[in-house]
Amino acid sequence: MTLPVGSAAAPRKRGKNAPEPESVAPAAVTKGSVLGEGARIEVPDDGYLRLRLADGSVVRVLAGSDVELRRMRRKKGTDHFEAIIDVRRGKVQSEVAPQKPGRVFEIHAPGAVASVRGTHFDVSVDSEGRVGTSVTEGKVQLQPRPKAGRKPARGTLVPAGQGVVLDSDGKLGERRALPAAPDLSTLPARVEDASLLRLDFAALPGAVGGYEVRIARDEGLHQVVRNGVSKNGSIEFLALDDGVYTLGVRALDAEGLAGPESRRTLTVHAHPVPPLYQSPQPGARVTSDSVQLLCSQTTGAEWVHLQVARDAGFSQPSIDQPRLAACRFGIASLPPGDYFWRLASVMRSADGSERHGPFAAPQRFSVAATPSIGTIHVIDGNENPTLSWQTTPGQTFRAQLARDEAFTDVVREADLAQPSWALGNLPRGNYFVRLQARDASGLAGPFSPARKLRIGGVVQTSSGDGVTSSDGELVNRP
Repeated sequence: MTLPVGSAAAPRKRGKNAPEPESVAPAAVTKGSVLGEGARIEVPDDGYLRLRLADGSVVRVLAGSDVELRRMRRKKGTDHFEAIIDVRRGKVQSEVAPQKPGRVFEIHAPGAVASVRGTHFDVSVDSEGRVGTSVTEGKVQLQPRPKAGRKPARGTLVPAGQGVVLDSDGKLGERRALPAAPDLSTLPARVEDASLLRLDFAALPGAVGGYEVRIARDEGLHQVVRNGVSKNGSIEFLALDDGVYTLGVRALDAEGLAGPESRRTLTVHAHPVPPLYQSPQPGARVTSDSVQLLCSQTTGAEWVHLQVARDAGFSQPSIDQPRLAACRFGIASLPPGDYFWRLASVMRSADGSERHGPFAAPQRFSVAATPSIGTIHVIDGNENPTLSWQTTPGQTFRAQLARDEAFTDVVREADLAQPSWALGNLPRGNYFVRLQARDASGLAGPFSPARKLRIGGVVQTSSGDGVTSSDGELVNRP
């Protein structure tokens, strides 16, 4: 990761008439960069920087921090190293390698100095100038800096598992226990969102200040790719590439002191992204003989994997189609009931292997019995016939009368609350009628088959049958 860095040359002694030293333009730090004594480092709010010192110690500079490498040297003629780092703003985490006596490792902050020999500890400086120190391994001596004209204040030795805060007036608070390591068992081991990485943490007593979160490519959390602080129990990062990562989380108390870190493996499997749902809409109520499941297929995907099940866990899918070339599938085989459906993309890699992406979040829909029309009866089938039919409680109807069987020439239509339709004041002739039923929720079934209907009296035989002409048409009465 490349981070903006402001750097300045190490202070040098100048003669009386020597010119002022030239300022050094900010440079970008990349992996493998060497920073010397006097370098000033500014880490952006979404950044993270890991420094390995010459003696093997590791210093992590967290997001939003401003630090200076004040002294980085080896004592002349010895194997003793000196490292003094100034923290102006933000936070540094130090893993100090054990050293022989005479070695110097100090973190300076406004009004305080933290010195160690071999330990793991943090030093932070907040926006109000308070300095917090928390120790997770070893011991740290925290010494307030004396103000001009005053005697040095008494320092404190902070053991592992404790922390202390020095306020902006130089007053050293009481040492106190750090919050416990958070429980990460409730977090998902697998993340499948290609647009956002969101983590929600279980409430932990004492973690009133939130959580420090970092994600790295390696188990040792050296190659950090995401770093941030959650204030309310959840945190969001930009999405990560597919792969296996290590998640590290520390709880923060009310003054920002961090406890020990919990770690767990986090697998990101978000590609290929699933198709987009198109129809039916979430929660829709449909009939199985009139609806298809439709989606917008992912670019580059060879197949769509579609599943339908009674439960959101898809323990026993009613439909399982792993290789749909087109994202379209009928559901005529489904009996009435509540269902869930979900989709995934399947791609073929360059080596011929298949890559199955994650399923989209399931969507619910319901299949209802198709509203239908019973036998249609004609009452007074002459000049003013009335149609009637069988029904079920709660149904309403749509009726249409047309001159052609394809219903391109509709001459009358009506919405009906009762299972009958009176037809009057129509020219004599042949017509076609069809009906559509709707249930109490408004769900419509298909139109009934077209039925031929004669308007006007016809010549009848002695048996009551209509007399037809040579072309098969009924003969009208005069």
